[in-house]
Amino acid sequence: MKRSIMSVMIIAVMLFVAACGNSGGSIFKDGIEDYISTTYTLYDTVESAEISDRYARIYQAENRDLATVSDELQNHETPDEMSDINDGKQIFIFDNVFVTLTESEDDPDTTLIEVAEEEFARNNYGPSFFEGYLLASLISNIFGNNWYDSRNRQCNLNPERCYGGYNSAGSYVGKNSTPTIRGSSNRGGGIGFGK
Repeated sequence: MKRSIMSVMIIAVMLFVAACGNSGGSIFKDGIEDYISTTYTLYDTVESAEISDRYARIYQAENRDLATVSDELQNHETPDEMSDINDGKQIFIFDNVFVTLTESEDDPDTTLIEVAEEEFARNNYGPSFFEGYLLASLISNIFGNNWYDSRNRQCNLNPERCYGGYNSAGSYVGKNSTPTIRGSSNRGGGIGFGK
């Protein structure tokens, strides 16, 4: 009896130690948000125009082009959906998280990584943000069947409440006029970090 209990305990400890490792098969592997926040430098935040305590977080991958960062993310976790790289932009959808990669306007060897939860994406992005990247039917499945039409009307009435992504022009109300994080050497941070 003692021998079988001891055997079970040894096997349990070995499985636990194996699971805690950094191998790709670890059951304790970080989710994509945690991976991004610990791998890349937090650069800026964008506040939701709808819910003031919700943010999109912008990370910076210095000296890594978009294709390299795209591979790094896919190697960490397979996205549920992803677009092709087009005009220096790529969009991933991971379990209720939208991740957008864009080439930095200041340095083509630097990639900006925008992380937004589904609620932020639904309430802040304009439909044009997804055009040419993700199928309208996919977005409708995620946000609801009438999201495109409803959001288009909202954007036409209040364009300043319609977010086009971090590198986009315009006067989106949630975009920081004086970024609180930009240039920081700090890595990571939660929602609202630096606010």
